[in-house]
Amino acid sequence: MAELYYGRGRDEDNKKLISFLDEVFFTDEEDDDREFLQLLPKIYKDEYRPAYNNFVVQDENGNFRSAIGNFYNDMLIGGESVKTCCIGNVAVGKSYRSMGYMKELMQISVEDMKQNGTDMAYLGGQRQRYGYFGFESAGVRYCFRYNRQTVKHTLGPNPSGLTLEKLDPTDKETIGKISAIYEKLPVISVRPAGKYFDILSSWNVTPYVIKENGKFVGYLTTRNFDYIQEFDVISPEYYGRAVLCIFENTDCFSMSFPTAPFEVDKVKFFTENCEGLDIGGCESILVYNFEKVIRAFLKAKSSYDKLCDGELTVLIHGISGDEKLKIKSENNVTSVEKFIGDAEFEFSHHAAERAFFSNYPSDRRVLPPEVQQWFPLPSYLSGSDTM
Repeated sequence: MAELYYGRGRDEDNKKLISFLDEVFFTDEEDDDREFLQLLPKIYKDEYRPAYNNFVVQDENGNFRSAIGNFYNDMLIGGESVKTCCIGNVAVGKSYRSMGYMKELMQISVEDMKQNGTDMAYLGGQRQRYGYFGFESAGVRYCFRYNRQTVKHTLGPNPSGLTLEKLDPTDKETIGKISAIYEKLPVISVRPAGKYFDILSSWNVTPYVIKENGKFVGYLTTRNFDYIQEFDVISPEYYGRAVLCIFENTDCFSMSFPTAPFEVDKVKFFTENCEGLDIGGCESILVYNFEKVIRAFLKAKSSYDKLCDGELTVLIHGISGDEKLKIKSENNVTSVEKFIGDAEFEFSHHAAERAFFSNYPSDRRVLPPEVQQWFPLPSYLSGSDTM
């Protein structure tokens, strides 16, 4: 029987790991130039240690059988630092499937995050597949739809007066201005300055800068303009002209703009001007520290929504152990703290994640109406920050 290595990947195997991932995910793709380094330069460049940030199974010759990425990255939620980790590139070689490797590495990954004091993990993938490990669908994403007829009736007939140009990866001043817009949001991922361009280029998109008379007024990222992955401007007065500018620079008939609930000025603009709206979820999440995560997101939500006064005591049987919490909102000041005594409500780990963070409504229907108004909490991630 072959002797197998289980553990973190080795830096010298970076290129071998990426070749393995490309083979697993893209062998059947018609687009031959798809590769992980191109899709996600922010994590697969050598300097970001992609192999080290993977848990792997390798044989005695160093050949990969399976790999799962654990990519740690903090978030700022309601001004509070929350330690997060994203699971990515869950891969099993085609000759080694149904042998338990994915399950074993996911268990290692989940335990590693727990031992490292992770507050919350997230990933994109099949709900039931990752539900075994504590993940549950979460978040709210508004996707506003536009087409040329919409633009004609709501934003025309005058030209935008704006220009669109590709972001220069060496233009640190403009990247700093983009960062300044992003960092005003109440829920953000920490984006190191040196990685910012790579982050904005995630998933094969191109970052663009919107200018007025040569002056920076906004930015966007997109692959082919039918889906605008990230988009913002320096002031709400520019939203209409910026959307018009995007249409002026593409032949696309329609496009969609994913938007977070906490982007209130953007939501207001799109609500008044878009053709339609689809509401969906975001990444699946795994909450290790319900007290901290609920407190941070509730504080973030109170910064843009007026919350009803109310109080809730709850016992959560979480993956890291039981948590008994008192959750309160009074005059839009929120608090979450440990609680001693008999709790009014009791939730399993998955039920708590659904009740507090997901679009699924049934678990929170047991809660008082004024408390239901607080949820779901805004566990939104831009596509630029997913792995």
